[in-house]
Amino acid sequence: MPRLTPADATLILDHALGDPKVPAAAVHALLAALPFPSDPTPRLRRAVLLRRLAADPVSASALDSLHLLASLPASPSPSPPPIASAHIAVAGFLAASAPDFDAAAAALFVRPDGRVRRAVSEGGSPALASDDAVAAVDQFEAAVGNSFSQVVLRGLWGDRAAAEERVRELLAAEWAAIGPSLLEVAAERIVGDGSIQTWRDAKEATRAKFRVLAGEEKAREILGKLEESTSRVNPISTPEFSKVVDALKTSCAELHSVVEDPLPAAKAAADEVLATRVDRAVNLNAETGQPEACGTAGPSALHEKNNGPNKGTPPSLMDWNPTAQTFQWEESPDPEGSEPALRRPHLPSPRRIPVSPLPPAENKNKRRRARKWCLLEEETLRKGVELYGSGNWKDILSNNPDVFIGRTPVDLKDKWRNMMR
Repeated sequence: MPRLTPADATLILDHALGDPKVPAAAVHALLAALPFPSDPTPRLRRAVLLRRLAADPVSASALDSLHLLASLPASPSPSPPPIASAHIAVAGFLAASAPDFDAAAAALFVRPDGRVRRAVSEGGSPALASDDAVAAVDQFEAAVGNSFSQVVLRGLWGDRAAAEERVRELLAAEWAAIGPSLLEVAAERIVGDGSIQTWRDAKEATRAKFRVLAGEEKAREILGKLEESTSRVNPISTPEFSKVVDALKTSCAELHSVVEDPLPAAKAAADEVLATRVDRAVNLNAETGQPEACGTAGPSALHEKNNGPNKGTPPSLMDWNPTAQTFQWEESPDPEGSEPALRRPHLPSPRRIPVSPLPPAENKNKRRRARKWCLLEEETLRKGVELYGSGNWKDILSNNPDVFIGRTPVDLKDKWRNMMR
């Protein structure tokens, strides 16, 4: 058997001695094999006294066990156990059945100074104080030296079976109220609803103890649930995986610190190219004068030609198409000195004028179509003037954009002037 620590021995003794189903022989074997703790739990103390009382229910040692039992903290039972009744029953039987009634009664119930001795003591345990106990003590105290009273008390308290019955009732009440052992509480904690969290937080050495407490089959079941829950949270939750993730994060941080972000430089280059194209388009339009040429070679020029000195001459193709360009015939000398030959006409390559990326200028001279005011707009305008005052047309318009759709502050001003008329 492996050597157990005092704490482990306390758990085992607290569990075994506190279970009335464990036979007395097994309890004696455990007490002989395990060291008794120097600071036993209240439950273990109570269990030792109850087993001692069960082995010898009616004796002077039973009275000592009842005194010690009454000095322990109150058991968690709904009502206090009948310790006082059992104590007075054992003390009464011992005094009534003794050969020397006076000596036994004086030793059990009367102090040398005349006060109560054992059954009920002033300032003693409340568990031994009851009306029946006080009355019995008075009876035995009065019977000392009175033979008639002694005969009566022997008839009332001389039944051993009745005294043992009171002790059995006390034992039944105490065993029922002793509560679970520390081992049972720990076992319930590691195999109950919170077992998954308990086993997850425990170390390997603690899990080995849990296996002993819960049993191998239950331990495998809990470990299976723990592995399943862990795989759902993180399917690769191992120390090696964590190291790889940390190394990857470190490498990414180092890479970001070394490599500069190319996006700002690319954006600046794109903006420069765009600005250059815009400037080139403006310069080309200014040099060629294309818009003005298109405007002057139109119908007005044809009208001037028809009404000018060459009146009556039919318009040529150049007149109808002012953008057309004439062919340029180039003469080249004949290598043999003959007449110059006409070469193939040289066509000028068309010049592509880049489209300006700027939006066309808005024609501010274009008048908006007048739109009739509805009753909702008039009522909203009236309330806006009451709220913001006359002249604050921008405030009225900005606070009612869903009503004055397409209206301007000037529209509101003109409408209010018309309404005031």
